[in-house]
Amino acid sequence: MGISFGKITVVGTGPGDIRDLTPRALEAIKSAAVVIGYKTYLREIEGILAEGQEKLPFGMKDEIRRCETAIEKSMEGKTVALVSGGDAGIYGMSGLLLEIMGSRSLLGKIPLEIVPGMPAFCSAAAALGAPIMNDFCVISLSNLLTPWDEIEKRLRAASSADFVIILYNPSSRRRRREFVLAKNILLEKIEGERPVAVVKAASRPDEAVEITILEKMDLSGIVSMNSAVIIGNSSTYVKDLYMITRRGYGNKYNLEAGE
Repeated sequence: MGISFGKITVVGTGPGDIRDLTPRALEAIKSAAVVIGYKTYLREIEGILAEGQEKLPFGMKDEIRRCETAIEKSMEGKTVALVSGGDAGIYGMSGLLLEIMGSRSLLGKIPLEIVPGMPAFCSAAAALGAPIMNDFCVISLSNLLTPWDEIEKRLRAASSADFVIILYNPSSRRRRREFVLAKNILLEKIEGERPVAVVKAASRPDEAVEITILEKMDLSGIVSMNSAVIIGNSSTYVKDLYMITRRGYGNKYNLEAGE
């Protein structure tokens, strides 16, 4: 008799607040027999977890063990919710799970669903107004998995192409030099007066926002691993505490006249 696999659902929970969960994410978590995730993420959603559910919290850098455990529980016939912060496919758990399942010839055998969530940069942008109204890119400054020379190439390419640039994982207690290096690389192509915003703990109760310019961007404020840094493009400006990137409507229409 073959194995009866339980379904694995990789769930994007948004930036951390239960209110940001989509109805589908909420349903997937509540209906799972086993809920697996980083301990902080499970703590943030504990209000919707039932007493009878098996809850398996893991620490930082335990991503492979989380995926392996989800597969093991599925092979026991249990439904699993593998929780991922933000969106599961943006620096999240879905890619690693698919890699591991593929290496074990389990793709197409284990029922799998990936439920999207709100990425942190969307919440950060909402706190600022409309900073990513045109083409943008997201670059993580964490060199834990990506070599720093590749990150440098991406920073230079993005600044040359006039993207709105969003920096994830800008700094931590052990990794501060990279933020300064990134700033200097951006200043090679971008003027020092370019608007920059830092949003810490987007959409959470302790959310904090700072707006500055590129040449004054430093580590003395709210920059941390829990922050997103948004560097505007050449059409970005600040008005009445809002950061706005022009979409281009002003090139076609008379906005002041309401036409």
